[in-house]
Amino acid sequence: MANKGHGFIQSAVGKHTAIEKTEMNRLNNKDMLIEEEAFKDELEDLRRRLTSLKQSISGLDQCSHLSNLLQKIYGIREGLNKLEQSLLQTHLKGCISPTIKVPEVVAFAVSTLSRERRGGTIVIEQEDNLDDYFQGGTTIDAVVSATILENIFYPGSPLHDGAVLIRDARIIKAGCLLPFAPHPHGFEALGLGTRHAASVGLSKVSDALVIVVSEEKGWISLALRGQLYPNLGTFALLQRLEGSMEEGVK
Repeated sequence: MANKGHGFIQSAVGKHTAIEKTEMNRLNNKDMLIEEEAFKDELEDLRRRLTSLKQSISGLDQCSHLSNLLQKIYGIREGLNKLEQSLLQTHLKGCISPTIKVPEVVAFAVSTLSRERRGGTIVIEQEDNLDDYFQGGTTIDAVVSATILENIFYPGSPLHDGAVLIRDARIIKAGCLLPFAPHPHGFEALGLGTRHAASVGLSKVSDALVIVVSEEKGWISLALRGQLYPNLGTFALLQRLEGSMEEGVK
């Protein structure tokens, strides 16, 4: 009887878990539909702005008109940046890991670093404590902000060559050297170096999410669970929305 009772409990738990998963999938699908509508709205807004810009291309010999055109282009660029950040968050949750959470200010800073070809390594701690891997560096202990991250990785900054550690939405350390790791297969063909190899190495021994920006190419890459997801820039990101975990470089 005890075994039958135990089996009944296991069955009941299994059904409850299945119901929970079904409900989570339903909620995720609902969230995805909301996000899709938001993306469509943003794209429609960009389309209207581009149409307006196209219709305004005349009178380029007038300085006031040129100034107006530049303002319109600035607004379009900001709209594209916002769309890229939203798509990146969706890609992280849907194609790489649903548990990943990247602060919006980090996404904004990474976009800036990529656009300006500034190299950077940002490590976001998840469940595993990373203190053993961050013995050196400079203690920051400040609420994470795009401004601080951009200043850390500004060319010439004494901290720009090292990695930043983020824990609980705070920048704990900067200028940290990650443990050396051999270059995984395929890195040479992609033109990736020590910064990317060390990031993959750290992601193999922890559940950390490592964001790497290449100063040579401006590529945004992610290292997670021992895999590298390279070149998540605007155009590659749009292509990778149809990709899967297997596309990572092992």
